[in-house]
Amino acid sequence: MLNPVYHGEKIDMFMAGDHEAAKQTAQQLALDAGFGACWDFGKGDKVALLEQFALSWINLAIMQGHGRDLAFRLVRR
Repeated sequence: MLNPVYHGEKIDMFMAGDHEAAKQTAQQLALDAGFGACWDFGKGDKVALLEQFALSWINLAIMQGHGRDLAFRLVRR
């Protein structure tokens, strides 16, 4: 999170929660920190989904030994 730019491309941040004003604040903080986008996964019932997403990163980075310099980014066609 210290440097959300990988090879000149901004990576994405993700959020979920029930408080819309808090989510707007989180989104602005992510953008101010340099992330390319902050994707809203939905209400509080989606927080567990994002926790599993974070565990996917931990699996790749730590458990499989790919290192911490990897990130997720949503791309569209």
